[in-house]
Amino acid sequence: MPVSKRKDPPVETTPRKVQSAGKNEFRLFTKENSPYLHVRVMVDGKRRQFSTGEKNERAAKTKAKTILADIKSRGFKEAIELHARKKEETIGSNPTLVELGKLYESNARLFEKPPSPETARYYAAMLARIGTLAGVPRISNLTPDAIQKAKAKYLKQAEKEDRNRDSAITTLAAMIRNAAGVFSRQSLEVFRQQGIEFPNPFAGTKVRGVKVKAYSPMSRELVAAIWEKASLLRDGDPDAGEPDDDDRSSTDFRDPQLAVYALLILELGLGLRRNEADKARWDWVFQAADKRRYLEVRETTDFRPKSRQSRIIPVADEVWDALSPLKKDDSVFIVPGPAAAKPSKKLQRTYRCNHSHEALGFWLKKRGVTDSKPCHALRKEFGSYVATCFSLFHAQKLLAHSTPAVTSAYYASLTDLPRLEPTRMGTSQS
Repeated sequence: MPVSKRKDPPVETTPRKVQSAGKNEFRLFTKENSPYLHVRVMVDGKRRQFSTGEKNERAAKTKAKTILADIKSRGFKEAIELHARKKEETIGSNPTLVELGKLYESNARLFEKPPSPETARYYAAMLARIGTLAGVPRISNLTPDAIQKAKAKYLKQAEKEDRNRDSAITTLAAMIRNAAGVFSRQSLEVFRQQGIEFPNPFAGTKVRGVKVKAYSPMSRELVAAIWEKASLLRDGDPDAGEPDDDDRSSTDFRDPQLAVYALLILELGLGLRRNEADKARWDWVFQAADKRRYLEVRETTDFRPKSRQSRIIPVADEVWDALSPLKKDDSVFIVPGPAAAKPSKKLQRTYRCNHSHEALGFWLKKRGVTDSKPCHALRKEFGSYVATCFSLFHAQKLLAHSTPAVTSAYYASLTDLPRLEPTRMGTSQS
């Protein structure tokens, strides 16, 4: 086969002589910031690059021939997967943040308490985003000062976009925490084993960034009004008028909105997250020996709980009386709507009832809820109620937080949630 005339990428230096074997060939070359020789192989017209993991040319040639043999015996796809992993293991002593993130992803499953693949992928993506904001491509450039620069740039962008500052700070704090997850004790040990040693860039900076304002409970009058008006979502509100232009869902609240109604009950009455309420199933509800009802948030074919941990929540009689009339013989999900799609590898949260979530957010704002995330404010209100009437520990468990500190800082302000009254919720609906 004639030698390919395709030019080497700019990152390559010192091309070596092309070695050919029938229709197959390989070329050795070096890459900037990598101590190892790399190989570009061509098999039956297909090309791919690998790190040989070798510094000596003779050893690198032997490795290249092994790669060609593997492609012939294993097949192109399987050999590619095998040797691509080798490339991740030899990325040089000063990798880019993207390369470091990929190394973290490929090794995270070996940790004592491994994150889910989606979580590991998200941590790596947040690290790359922080690097982009700071304008630094490599780990050697990611210093505490660079991280502070990334924070400042993000908040400045949010201000230009006229975003709510509290919401922007909350998002930024989450980005920093998630990016810092790449530098756990086990991660740093894996990096050292790969010949990559550096101080934890997040050790000298505040991971939470700017202090986030704790949740301020709604007024008792507002919460009581939400409960009282909930029946208008179930039965329809004749005084609602034409759909509002500000409502992205263009919902006609003059008609019954059973999905919106169910989301309200699940999020305020049981403290479910948005994705949990969206995927909540009737078979999650069970009755114990003491005749009390409970709801178990658990993994299904189309839903995975956050941190992969299930939890059990007591269901008050008033909440059950409000929800049970929605159950039909063929109902699978508590919230009426389409079937759920399987979770995407790239985006875990694929909502069944996004239209109804948007409608609920609009409806809550019309009732006087000023939170930038009105639906999530319902969950916070539930957490505040549990912490007040029972304990912070109970609130942490029912909200499924990893530690009481999260519950205390962001959810558990003292409050007194009125009881759901069956007469208001209209338990007689057929």
